[in-house]
Amino acid sequence: MRVILLAFLISSVSAVAKPTITQAPSSIATDSTGVEIRQGDSARNDNSTAKIRALVDRQVQAWEKHDFRIAAPDWLSNGELISPGGHVAAKDMQAAIAGYFEGFTDLRVEVKDVFISADGRKAAIQWDWNVTRRRDGKRGVTHDAIIVHLVGGKIASWSEYFDFGDSVDAKP
Repeated sequence: MRVILLAFLISSVSAVAKPTITQAPSSIATDSTGVEIRQGDSARNDNSTAKIRALVDRQVQAWEKHDFRIAAPDWLSNGELISPGGHVAAKDMQAAIAGYFEGFTDLRVEVKDVFISADGRKAAIQWDWNVTRRRDGKRGVTHDAIIVHLVGGKIASWSEYFDFGDSVDAKP
């Protein structure tokens, strides 16, 4: 299920970035960690690759450091996180982070891929969420695919797609 969903998400984002008569071919850049960031029409959005990667890095840091203040400026006031666990409004993210870490510790997020639509209004992220469950010390990895909708460079929605199947997150 995860593989099918991830393939669908990647093909959907790739479809947005496919060259047309009015677009230059897509470019691939590699950031300092070696993660490829794919973007269509880099001449039109020459700075968006760096901006999106910085945004993703701030989201990672906010979760790893348990501090939404790091990521809050990237969110619209009415922004929303959507995941299999439910919906969280941007204004409630700090409480959600604190609640999560009541059951988990030692989070490490490894960004695998970032894809950006040609118009810079959508991004797809693939990352691995490595965490330890507090009650028994069991460590586990959840593979996560994320679709982000941006308005004015800020997060309007952050939709996560993952399978709780073998994840330690499924049973705090």
